[in-house]
Amino acid sequence: MYIFFMTLMISFPLLLGAALLINYCRKRVGKTRHGLTGMCHQSGGTMCGSCASNIDRKLTEYAAKKNG
Repeated sequence: MYIFFMTLMISFPLLLGAALLINYCRKRVGKTRHGLTGMCHQSGGTMCGSCASNIDRKLTEYAAKKNG
C-alpha cells in the first residue's frame, strides 16, 4: 500500500503539470497568427509577407525611438 501511495504522489503532480503545459500551449497557439513556431505554414516554413512587414515596421519604430 505504501508503494501505491508513493507512486500516486509522484504521478499526480506530473499529470497535472502536463495538463497545464498543454493548456498553456493551446492558448498560445490561439493568440498568435502562426502558432508557436512564428512561421507561415502556407509558404513552407518561411515568414510570410504580412509578418515580415510588421517586423520591419516595428524595427523602424524602435530605431526611431532609440535615436531620438
